[in-house]
Amino acid sequence: MPTMNDRSTIATTNADSYTSIVTVKGEVQHQFLTDAHPSEGGLGKGATPHELLEAALAGCKTITVQMYARRKGWPLESVTVRVRHDQRALEEGGPKRHVFDVEIELTGDLSGEQRQRLHEIAGRCPVHRIVESEPVFVSRLVDV
Repeated sequence: MPTMNDRSTIATTNADSYTSIVTVKGEVQHQFLTDAHPSEGGLGKGATPHELLEAALAGCKTITVQMYARRKGWPLESVTVRVRHDQRALEEGGPKRHVFDVEIELTGDLSGEQRQRLHEIAGRCPVHRIVESEPVFVSRLVDV
């Protein structure tokens, strides 16, 4: 099993609150807070885990679209992606499923064909592909 120390994300909390200090280790290390929603006993000191998932998807889509447009030399001025996740039935009486509603706003002098292609490319971002696949979680309890 690969070591978790080189490149991993670490969340640490204590018994007093749900606020976690998250450390993302990669080429550059980042730290931020995450928390449960106040309606669930959180203090509102950071984004909820669901909000972080939405943010990861939105951020990945914007970066992927920007990179593609830049490589093609297309006149994309900005891209805004809005993501909302909830659990609902897609058909009346159907099973509840995790649903991501995504809106993509493209600004720039783009043709209809370019806009459509960028919309398709947004669906190919790495986070989107992970979420739509069937990921496998390998979890183990470690001693302190």
